[in-house]
Order: sequence, then C-alpha cells, then structure tokens
Amino acid sequence: MADTLRPSLRLRQSEQRMVLLIGDLIASIGAVFGALYVWREYNHYVLLAKGFTERQIKIFFPNSVETPIWFYLLPLIWLLLMVELYEPHAAASWRRTIRGIAIAFFVGILGYSFIFTFNQDPNSLPRIGVGGFLIIAALLTLGWRGIYIRLYTSSGLMRRVFVVGAGKAGVALAEVYRGLRPPPFSMIGFIDDDVHKAGKRYHGVRVLGQSKNLLKLIDEFGISNLVIAITDEIKGGTFQAILDAQERGVEVTRMPIIYEEIMGRVPIHHLESDWVIRSFVDQVRVSGVYELLKRLMDIFGGLSGLVILAIIYPFAALATIMDSGLPIFYSQPRLGMGGTVFKIHKFRTMWQDAESDG
Repeated sequence: MADTLRPSLRLRQSEQRMVLLIGDLIASIGAVFGALYVWREYNHYVLLAKGFTERQIKIFFPNSVETPIWFYLLPLIWLLLMVELYEPHAAASWRRTIRGIAIAFFVGILGYSFIFTFNQDPNSLPRIGVGGFLIIAALLTLGWRGIYIRLYTSSGLMRRVFVVGAGKAGVALAEVYRGLRPPPFSMIGFIDDDVHKAGKRYHGVRVLGQSKNLLKLIDEFGISNLVIAITDEIKGGTFQAILDAQERGVEVTRMPIIYEEIMGRVPIHHLESDWVIRSFVDQVRVSGVYELLKRLMDIFGGLSGLVILAIIYPFAALATIMDSGLPIFYSQPRLGMGGTVFKIHKFRTMWQDAESDG
C-alpha cells in the first residue's frame, strides 16, 4: 500500500541533524539540572554525616552548592563530544549510538580527570557535579536517541526513494542497500524506460514504471527522493520528468553521492557521463556542523527581526493609517522553494487597490 505521508513532511538529512541536535541539547540541559540536584543532595548528606542538624544546615548552609558559571556550559561540551552521532545513518543504528554515547562519556571523564589533576585549585572542579552530569547526560541522551530510532525506523519519517535507472549503477546501489542494517531510507523501486525490465526485480527492488509516469508514481507511492543512476545519456523526456519532480519538492540526488553517503566511499565504476545531472542537482556540500550553525543563525536572525518589527510596528501602522487609511498590511501569494505557495504579509506602501485586479 502506498504511503500517504507528503514528501514535504519527511525529514531531509539537514533536518534530521537539527532534530538530533535539539533533542541532545534538551537532554544535556536536563542533565545539568539533574546533576545540580544530585550535587545538593550529596552535600546535604555529607553535612548530616558531620553532625549538623537540618535547622543548622538551613541557617549556616542555605546554599550548599556554589555553582560556577562554566558548569552551565557543559551541554555545549556534551554536544561537541557527540558530534560523530549527527550523521543520520549512524544515528539510526543502535550499535553505533550506544558506542558513540559511551565514547563521549569516557572522553568526558578522561578530559575532566586530566584538567582536575593539573588544576591549582581542585575544589573549583566539583567531581560530584561533573560526574553526575556525565552519567545523567549519557542516560537521557540514550533514552532520547532510542525514541528517535524507534520513530525514524518505524514511521513515515524515513525518506522514500525511487532509483531512476535500473542499469549497473542502480543495481549496484540496490545491492549495497540490501546489506544495510538499519536502512538509511526506504528504497521503493526503480524507474526505467527499458520495456524489457518492466516488473523485474533486482536485489528485491522492482521496476515500477517508466519516466513518462514518474509524477503519477511519485504521488502514488509518496516518494520524497529520487536517486539518478543513469550513467549514459539522459533522454529529453526523462530529464524533463526529473525537473518536474524537483519543482514539486522531491529531492534529487546523483547515485555516486548517495552511495558515498551510506558507504563512506566513492563508487569509482559509476562516475562517468553524469555531468548533465550534476549541472542542475548538485549544491555546495557542506558539513553537518555548518548546516546546523547556519540554521541556528537563521533562527536567531528571525527572532531579531521580530524584535525590530515590534518596535517599528506602531509607528509604521500609524503612518499608513494617517496617509491612506486601512488596511495596514498588504498580502500576496508567492512561490517558494520546491514550488510551494505561501502568503507574504508586508506593510502597505501603495494606495488601496493599486493593482489593476484589486
């Protein structure tokens, strides 16, 4: 049965990294507060063991924990220790997730021990606080990553892929895909114009149709991604169908790129004659860290813009009303990324009904 989830709702790699980052950040912030609680309870227990009463503790030790400022930066350090787990294929694997979190934990312990050993004032580096943070952060992160793996591998969030071309390159990709556990995406089928290949299966993946029916098949199977595995010349009709699919918001990727993504190496036997696809599909490939930082800057810039809007809004609105009356805003539909229609709202700088059609 075809998946009815819209392709635009599926998570791309950059979006998966953002979800992972936000989840890890929330888990690490929770670990800070958990560590502070453990730290306070430990100090309280120590004071009781030394003979102080509850009343004396409240009077003489109202703040049993003096938290240094750097302690609140531990979530950022934890995210840096987790950097290897922001590759979506690694994040979808239980084995690699557990190993990555364990490595982050032990590197954190070793780093803290090294600093603690050579620090002039060991009392400034609370062992209970840092140790509690690392333990709680590891447990909370493991729980969150388990939820992510469960949702990602068992729901419609996985990318659904058509491979365009059931030749050597496409079949090689299907062979590699068959051996991946867990799979990084759902390979739904092949698209190939060779009538002799119709209905055939290659490594368990069936040829579902020709490029002339590509858009219909994309809608029918809820496809979010196309992988171009054609190493010879691409026919005009096929090229146009791929362009039309991309304009609908379907992400288009060349086979060598997706192969390198999942295998970590370039398929040197399938690199020829792909310059046509490269000319309109390829984008500048940047690291996941760069994409995450760019997205955070976009969010910060948007919030800053909202603050500026809140300041100038009353003055701009009053000036518009005094000049030409209501409405204050002008709305208009626009075409966005992937052919998505959205509506913009801006301060009206024209007379009412200035356009010929109102």
